[in-house]
Amino acid sequence: MGATVFVLRPEPGLSATLARGRKRGLAMEAMPLSHAEAVAWQVPEGTFDGILLGSANALRHAEKGTDEDAGRISETMGGSAADTGLDMLPRLPVYAVGKATAQAACSLRFPIAQVGEGGLQKLLDTLARDAPLRLLRLAGEDRMTLSPPEGVTIETCTTYRIVHRALDDQDAARLREGGVVLLHSGVAARHFAAECQRAGVDRAKLSLAALAPRIASHASDGWKNVAVAPETSDAALLSLVADMCH
Repeated sequence: MGATVFVLRPEPGLSATLARGRKRGLAMEAMPLSHAEAVAWQVPEGTFDGILLGSANALRHAEKGTDEDAGRISETMGGSAADTGLDMLPRLPVYAVGKATAQAACSLRFPIAQVGEGGLQKLLDTLARDAPLRLLRLAGEDRMTLSPPEGVTIETCTTYRIVHRALDDQDAARLREGGVVLLHSGVAARHFAAECQRAGVDRAKLSLAALAPRIASHASDGWKNVAVAPETSDAALLSLVADMCH
């Protein structure tokens, strides 16, 4: 079966990645080191041309805004104060960082304007041709800084935060045996590297498989091997891992 593949990402992506990997015959092991939690937020005043999404979590947790805001916003949209959750947001077209984020938006009945490849900044750069655009960016507390092209303005709302946990003794013992670690975000990469150092886990026994180059850069160095998926999809990442394990 090959090396153990450790999956650090939280639900709901954790279960999906485990299932895909096991279908490939990989020795998948869940080791979630974080979870996402909603934070109170407000939809800004004014009109927007679309929603900018760098993470499906941003939209999933957007439905947990404050009740006071839900009433105010739904009334401006012709609803009632009883409308809550995603009824706070007009069904604006979504500019999604990748396919998985776009699929999550579709499942919540948001139309898709464009799906990017290679990161949120690259997606944003392509929108100069559609200017002027005013976009509502839904994001986590820890997010990358963007430079919008001329004619594109962005208003950012924080809808969730990532809460980390430490490696416990059992986690550290399993990691010391070696294997491949999947990295789905830069935040997770930084946290994992710091926890390995704190727990005395030898990095030279672990290989990293990252979803994108930017994610790999957050893990620093000293690992047995660091590889990056050829495209930002779970399928591509697991294909890479299959090659690394076998």
